[in-house]
Amino acid sequence: MEGKRNSRSHAAALVAVVGHLGLVVMGALQIHPEGDGWPARALAYYGALSGAESGYAFFADSITPLPRAIFHVSDAGGATITDALESGASRETEIRILNLITPFLNVEDPTIQRSIAASWAGKVLARHPAAESVLVRLETYDLPSMREYREGKRSSWNLQYEAKFMIRSRLRTSREASGGAR
Repeated sequence: MEGKRNSRSHAAALVAVVGHLGLVVMGALQIHPEGDGWPARALAYYGALSGAESGYAFFADSITPLPRAIFHVSDAGGATITDALESGASRETEIRILNLITPFLNVEDPTIQRSIAASWAGKVLARHPAAESVLVRLETYDLPSMREYREGKRSSWNLQYEAKFMIRSRLRTSREASGGAR
């Protein structure tokens, strides 16, 4: 009896492994289960949870540039530190931050870009009470294709947006001290 259970559990494990690898291959080939039935939904759900449906596009010729927002926070004495919205809290937090930053690249209206950047700057300035200003930089990390890499091109951070923000009361004081208009 014990031998039958072991062989059944081995067979079940083998079916699970082969099924999972099948979904991995389907994901790599961009083949997705179609239909509205429960089998298609179950396969899609399992593929999404396990990562088996991933397209493995890391090795593709064209990869979407990875964005980041960095903040150079300066105090009255001129000392500067670099900050970020969040970092390392969890993978889910990192994904949410990317989901905040990525749409910025598609915004064509400079007024909307400035509003988003001001919101980020406000968040960062709230964490640094002694700060005078913050320089917001949005950069993308461009990875060359394998062909470009062989030809000597290397990955690099490229500036996409930059704006400096000051705390309003300190900006007014700064303007008054320099004799500027309000």
